[in-house]
Amino acid sequence: MPDIPPGLVFDPSGVEILSFYLPMLIANGGNVVAGLGQYSKLIMVSNVYSCEPWFFFRDDEPDAFGRGEQRFVFSCREKIARKNSNGKRPRREVHGTEGGGFWKSSTGEKPVADEHGRVLGFFNMLNFYEYHGHNNDYKKKNRKGELKKTSWIMYEYRLNGERFQEWVICKIKKTCRKKREAAGEATEDDDGGLVREIEELASSPDED
Repeated sequence: MPDIPPGLVFDPSGVEILSFYLPMLIANGGNVVAGLGQYSKLIMVSNVYSCEPWFFFRDDEPDAFGRGEQRFVFSCREKIARKNSNGKRPRREVHGTEGGGFWKSSTGEKPVADEHGRVLGFFNMLNFYEYHGHNNDYKKKNRKGELKKTSWIMYEYRLNGERFQEWVICKIKKTCRKKREAAGEATEDDDGGLVREIEELASSPDED
């Protein structure tokens, strides 16, 4: 990584992600070196559902001008095959090494348009819910006693398209709850919604 002038940070907008970075990485098959060259450390290539979010912050050499509190990850999603479903729902269960958990959408998908109003794609804000205890089988979890909403959030960006979009760029960060409330972001779901999500996970496993 070359020397970077002070004050420069890597924090692309949704338009920049969807108009340049995501199409470029898809075209290069996820080869960040081919796409970004000496700046390849700016975007990680990994499965965001393979481990808890804090594992993406354990790198020994963070990039030279990325924000320390966030990471960008190029990832491939898997869709859940269901009966009576349009087949577009991605799998969000995390079978991690420290109990696991799942990512839950707090906003639903929102369009990202360029300066001409053309929709480039969509983003989704998700919160990470952590399972407690050593049993990481979500079917056997106490639905209220072993579930905790964390401060980890993820912005998932996908391109516009009729079919299920496998490839996404995710921005993962840990936020202060008070700052999020002041900014008007969604911070808490009602208990009923949370229980329904767990019930849905338990009754509709990922397997076909």
